[in-house]
Amino acid sequence: MITTLAILAVSNAAVTVTPGKSIPGARALALAASPTGSRFAATLEDGSVRIFDAATRMTIKDLGKHPQPAYAIAWSADGAWIATGDESARIYLWDTRTWKKIREFRTHTRGIQALSFNFPRTLLLSTGKDDVCKVYNLSTGKESSYPGKGANFYGAKFISKMNDFAMADLGVGGRVYGSNGAVKSFFAGHGGQGAMNIAINKAGTRAVTAGKDATAIVWDMKGPKKLNSLKGHGDWILNCEFSPNGKLVATGSSDRSVRVWDVATFQRISTLDNQSSVGSPVCFTADGKFLVTVNLDDVIQINSVAPAQSATPEPKAKTTKRKKRG
Repeated sequence: MITTLAILAVSNAAVTVTPGKSIPGARALALAASPTGSRFAATLEDGSVRIFDAATRMTIKDLGKHPQPAYAIAWSADGAWIATGDESARIYLWDTRTWKKIREFRTHTRGIQALSFNFPRTLLLSTGKDDVCKVYNLSTGKESSYPGKGANFYGAKFISKMNDFAMADLGVGGRVYGSNGAVKSFFAGHGGQGAMNIAINKAGTRAVTAGKDATAIVWDMKGPKKLNSLKGHGDWILNCEFSPNGKLVATGSSDRSVRVWDVATFQRISTLDNQSSVGSPVCFTADGKFLVTVNLDDVIQINSVAPAQSATPEPKAKTTKRKKRG
């Protein structure tokens, strides 16, 4: 009898990630996929923010520039807004319907490391190099601050459709905050070295922390409970991201590689070499057909994923029932 786990293992064993072509001149710092299709946004070394199509490798729109390099980017779940954050602690909001900058925040005291919208796009979560996370209420303009007090916060993300959020840190490894601002639980792992980033699947059931100990840990969000470690990188893991269907996770390390893992079996299914030496940012396009990375020349690389790992299943063929004869 074949178990469910065995079926998953056989199915995902067939997944391939094929290194693809780069986009000349696109020296990227951060990546965020559109919630639909093959488009993604990138912040570039010159401070500019651009929209690309992974399928064609063409620039769709150049939104404008930050005064300093921007290492943080997020695209809202409804596709309407993009947030970018730079080294001068400026956060810009861009409206994708008009391609205009519509708002700016500058209340951190140091550069922005990560950004995340909640599902209804009423809140924006920011992580700064000042060891502070902030939640901006985009309706009222009010903000709440969560100081790390030496924990060194990294990469906070909202959890699924909740207003709870999780963050990585260089203390215990990470923590979960409730919507009321209180700490609910901790991610205790990585041998006390802490985590550089965190990713959460769309369902909010699994998380991955990117460890300074060169391992990634997969967590069940009920707890959180450690499920397994993903081992194989030779240096810090700086970035991690789930595929749209949650079956894969990509990790970018300063060992100059990006690895792709099966979340069900905890096995590596692919390695992309010659990637950024500072840890490639990673993002899967919403159609599940592409994994976008940054190569050793710090230029965007479009890699093909087959079969596609979209969150939306293929429509089933309609069947007609035959009427029984009387």
